[in-house]
This record gives sequence, C-alpha cells and structure tokens, in this order.
Amino acid sequence: MGVTTPDLLAFDPTELPPVPVAAPDGWRLTVDLARFGELEDGTPALAILLDIESEPGAAMDLWLADDQGVLARWSGGSTEDYRGDVCFQLPLASEDGSHAIPLAGTTGHTLTVAFRDQTGRVILSITRGIASFVPQLTGAPDRAEVFRDLLACP
Repeated sequence: MGVTTPDLLAFDPTELPPVPVAAPDGWRLTVDLARFGELEDGTPALAILLDIESEPGAAMDLWLADDQGVLARWSGGSTEDYRGDVCFQLPLASEDGSHAIPLAGTTGHTLTVAFRDQTGRVILSITRGIASFVPQLTGAPDRAEVFRDLLACP
C-alpha cells in the first residue's frame, strides 16, 4: 500500500462518524485489528488491519473517537477491485513529540472505517473498539505530521 495522504484531514470535527452500514454486493470488510502501538522509530501510532473485498471508485474514511467525541477524521484514496488484507499505521504524534492528538484514559476509544461512493453516500461502515493501552498524549495535532500518512505495516 505504501504511503497514502488524505484528501480531508480534520481534528475535532463536528460531523459524527456514520452509523454501521452492512456491506453491499461485491464488498466485505472486517476490522481484524485496531490497536495503539508505535512506529519503528517509537512514535505513538494507531495500527489497523483490514480484511476487505472492494469495488473501484470509493473513498475511505477513518474516524478516531473517544467517549467525549471525535478526535480525528481522515478521508481519501480511491478503491480498486481488491480482495485481501490491508495493514497500515497512522502516527498519533510528531516524531519529536511536539504535536499530538490528545489521548487519555484507558478505554472508550473507537475506530470507524467507512467507504463512500462518488456522491458521498456511505456504502459500508463498521465501528470497533481499539485494543491495547492508550498512549497518554497531550498537545495539539499538526496537519503536516499527525494522523496524515497511512504508513504500510513493517
């Protein structure tokens, strides 16, 4: 998958994640893993493993939320006819730690993965809890470094 940057990146967006929408014909999505961890350089990150069947032309939305609301939204790309696993990581802080998505607590964090057609209609959406210990991060995110690039899993 390499590195993918978003068409839309928002922190503390007012829009809520879509409700779950069952997969239409030609689609399948399982979020096999959503966990807090670290990149190879030690930067806090969110790791995501999807098992997917997709049709061409949809954009992918990712929503990171806690029990207080949405922390970040990522949207971009264009799906292809694909069957298999996709694994990627999103940095939650800058390499030097000066910018971060503020995370605290130990539970209540969720990831929503949704796909929208070319008109913006949600064609598939699933939400699941995020596993593992929550990195205790403070500060403000920076669009240039935090939650921007989808980095392929090592």
